[in-house]
Amino acid sequence: MRKLASVSVGVGVFMIVAAVLVRFYAYPTLATVPATYDGVTELESSGAQIFNSDPEVLKTETWDLDISAFTIADSGAKQPDGVATWVSSTTVRRSDNTVFQQTRERAPFDAVSGAAVTCTACGSWEEVAEGDRVDVTRKGQVFKFPFATEKRSYNVWDGTVGEATKATFEGEETIQGLTVYKFVQRIEPQVVETREVPGKVFGSSEAAVDAEMWYGMTRTFYVEPQTGSPVDRVEERVQELRYDGVSVPAFTGTVQYTDAQVKKSVDDTKSNASVLGGMRVAFPVLLLLLGVAFVAGGLFLSRRSHRPLHTDVNEKPLVGAGH
Repeated sequence: MRKLASVSVGVGVFMIVAAVLVRFYAYPTLATVPATYDGVTELESSGAQIFNSDPEVLKTETWDLDISAFTIADSGAKQPDGVATWVSSTTVRRSDNTVFQQTRERAPFDAVSGAAVTCTACGSWEEVAEGDRVDVTRKGQVFKFPFATEKRSYNVWDGTVGEATKATFEGEETIQGLTVYKFVQRIEPQVVETREVPGKVFGSSEAAVDAEMWYGMTRTFYVEPQTGSPVDRVEERVQELRYDGVSVPAFTGTVQYTDAQVKKSVDDTKSNASVLGGMRVAFPVLLLLLGVAFVAGGLFLSRRSHRPLHTDVNEKPLVGAGH
């Protein structure tokens, strides 16, 4: 029994130590953006109103759009520990396969929280036209939400307004069997720039006018909370040129993940979410409870094995001595 008690205590101690290691070593090791990453996100917009800047056209047209965002980690960047640097290239194509817009951006961010960081050595910029690169200091969430996303508001970077604005938690939903948190970022229409535009765009006789670019956005994120990964995103955008009371749509419509992209995102996220969720809470708690039970059981057995035999002094002997 003493041997069994020792084994039980040993197993219990091992489980308690394992619980601590899983929660405070293994989980933090996994709950971080990997050094190497590359992925493509496919989005679409049906019936979007976009401005054709061809000098022979100069008017708003309605098109279905296909949007591809290719993102890759720059593992060779001179970045400190705990920082990831991603480069993303987005191409917007009309349904006839002609390119409407191409942009690129480079952003360093915290590999756990997903929030932008200031890192001069990493490089942080955006390129809205080829060769037209501008350094950018970002704040808020960039490509993703934190690991172990909470039910609260987060500030999310918007490159058009050049600042991070609040994305409010609006409840839980289920997408293809996966529990997600819904966050909504609302940006009220505002002037984001002034640009020179041919006057005839607004019916003016002037050769060129200074028009205001107005922009408004309602962006909805569906985020798997354990990984912080968006599995769907819907953007209702209004971007238009305004001059002298006349508004001309520049890029207005709803942009969202394709159905195939949503399915892929859900499939890719499910297994990681299960592992991370288990390692953060379920596995450590289970190991701890089992460990405590084994230790308690071992101590109980040990006490029993050391208990002395008890003889009642009032008990008469079965055979009398000397008779």
